Amino acid sequence: MTPDEIMIPMRDGVRLQSFVYLPKDEGPFPSLMVRCMYGTDKVTDRCEAFVEEGYAVLAQNVRGRHKSEGGPTGREDFPEDGYDTLEWMVQQDWCNGRIGTFGGSALARVQSATAFLGHPAHRAMAPQVLPYGMMSRLGGSFMVHQIPMWYYYAQSGAELKSYEDIDWIPYLGRLPVTSILDELGGPLDLYHDVVTTPNENYFTLEDPSRFKGLNTPNLMVTGWYDHCGTGPIDFHLHTMEHGTEEQKRNTHLVIGPWDHSSDPDVIPDYDFGPDARRDHHTAEVAFFAQHLKEDASVEAPAPVRIFVMGSNEWRDEQKWPLERAIDTKFYLHGDGNLHAGWVRGGLSTREPADEPADRFVYDPANPVPTWGGANSGPARVLPGRRGPRDQQITLYREDVLVYESDPMTDALEVTGPLKLVLFAASSAVDTDFTAKLMNIAPDGNARLLSDGVVRARYRNGMGRAEFLTPGEVVRFEIDLWSTSNVFLPGHRIGLAVSSSNFPRLSRNLNTGGDNERDSDFITADQTIFHDAERPSHLVLPVVPG
Repeated sequence: MTPDEIMIPMRDGVRLQSFVYLPKDEGPFPSLMVRCMYGTDKVTDRCEAFVEEGYAVLAQNVRGRHKSEGGPTGREDFPEDGYDTLEWMVQQDWCNGRIGTFGGSALARVQSATAFLGHPAHRAMAPQVLPYGMMSRLGGSFMVHQIPMWYYYAQSGAELKSYEDIDWIPYLGRLPVTSILDELGGPLDLYHDVVTTPNENYFTLEDPSRFKGLNTPNLMVTGWYDHCGTGPIDFHLHTMEHGTEEQKRNTHLVIGPWDHSSDPDVIPDYDFGPDARRDHHTAEVAFFAQHLKEDASVEAPAPVRIFVMGSNEWRDEQKWPLERAIDTKFYLHGDGNLHAGWVRGGLSTREPADEPADRFVYDPANPVPTWGGANSGPARVLPGRRGPRDQQITLYREDVLVYESDPMTDALEVTGPLKLVLFAASSAVDTDFTAKLMNIAPDGNARLLSDGVVRARYRNGMGRAEFLTPGEVVRFEIDLWSTSNVFLPGHRIGLAVSSSNFPRLSRNLNTGGDNERDSDFITADQTIFHDAERPSHLVLPVVPG
């Protein structure tokens, strides 16, 4: 079908390129809106599919993109543009005044940002992989893998250069990090700021207390390996804490075994089975029928629906995190003789006694390569660096310490937020400590579940830098995000501790200088403690069987 192209004026006079798709029947119709950073041509199939379901659909290029007027959009969401477009829609004879929104990633952000303005016609939203509150840093470490994304966000105009056209591998390893941006050229101000301003968060939405005024039913979708995975979860938690009772009833969270694509078919190394392939479109059709067509026969989805890896099954839950999950400490053990993946330490609920510390040397010139995980950028840009990859390729290095439990005798489910409490010392005044949680199968396959980092100078928050005293033992907490996994009989809980995960995370140069503007670096001697006074441990939410 051929949509009508319209330039819709905003309150400041800027006109936005928009396309209207209408059913063949006579209106007015319940309507949908999708606002696109990547071009409306990317959502044509979805628009046409919704028209077949009886919806009028408006697809719009956000300001600064393609033929929409205005400047580049990377720094702002322009929620007022969404509001003004909703206002324009309700004045059209084809719209019945009940409007929903859809779209993923940046298309999800503009939905949620507009929802906070409370247009009465905005009756439902279905954001997928929402980057709500997503920072350019993780645990204080700049996420280098996001540079291709920021390169794209910084552009504007009709012709946008895709980051997929650039061979990023030679660029991402260069020092200083800012030289990557300088050599690429183009509109660099935005992501120059992102890289070099450690305390700035360019993806922060409003104060969570604003959820008190939110009145838009929502269906949030994310994945355990989504680099925006904390966004939908935080949005859900803020709604449950601050939202009205009605908003809480109409808030739904879905977490699957996916990365940012929400598609299990793009994830290599591991097959989660046919049930992992959720039909997102059918679920959204039902959700919109409930709220836009006011179809009482449609059953509302569960408040929380999660895919439990290992057992590879979907399960409905009433709350997140699960109230029945018990935070359980799994302590690190060792005899001081750990040697990469060859000689491994232990993990158990038994508290450590007098155990010697473990040591390794971190060299920024030879960082542990990223292999899997919650990373941005398509696989063809950074091959091998997304999803639940087998970590064996990274474990047999001198700068990686591996700890593992005994094989499970009974299945053990871990579902919820994860963290590592690490007692460590360094010869450097600043360094990083990284961690990976793994499911180790009897054949040695070490499937990544989650990972995290703490930059030592920001161990107490991004507000100010607090440098280390070399050799002094410090308590660190590493946020490992969330997961849901059953460790089957014969499988082990695995933990890898190191100081790098590149290019997911920028390399700490260990000097205490500017890690993004400097080129000089030194090695760091790292010591991990696990004794009675300094009991390093994982905190895992264990679900009783």
